Amino acid sequence: MKTAQDIMTRAAITVLADDSVQKVGEVFLSSGHHSLPVVDGEGHLVGMIGERDLIDAHRKVHLPTMLTILDGLIPLGGMHEYEEELRKVTAVTAGQLATARVISVAPEEDVDAVAEKLLRKDVHAVPVVDSSGLLLGIISRSDILQHLLKP
Repeated sequence: MKTAQDIMTRAAITVLADDSVQKVGEVFLSSGHHSLPVVDGEGHLVGMIGERDLIDAHRKVHLPTMLTILDGLIPLGGMHEYEEELRKVTAVTAGQLATARVISVAPEEDVDAVAEKLLRKDVHAVPVVDSSGLLLGIISRSDILQHLLKP
């Protein structure tokens, strides 16, 4: 039975939490990856940034529809989405733009379980971290395919 550490890419391309959003874009364009781990100076995982996050960071913010009742403003749905859009467009560093709630895997996790997480959560890649949160590698959908198609 193969584990995450058997198929992960050990030399994961990362960005630092303090890197600018512009630098993140440059890394995306030069690497060709769909998502990147964001790490602190010691290599601990801070979050993940996907291409969609970077695109969202450059969009216009759509204000939520408001209803006025007795001189009070009540947002009609979408307030969480508005806050998330606002967070992304005001981000100036990778750490601010990154999604902090990341689906990650342990190095000893079974490859089938990793594939299930990738598909169920509809993400392009999952970071492999140890118990202290140190980034050990990354597994992409391509890594899973290579594992499945090997004779």
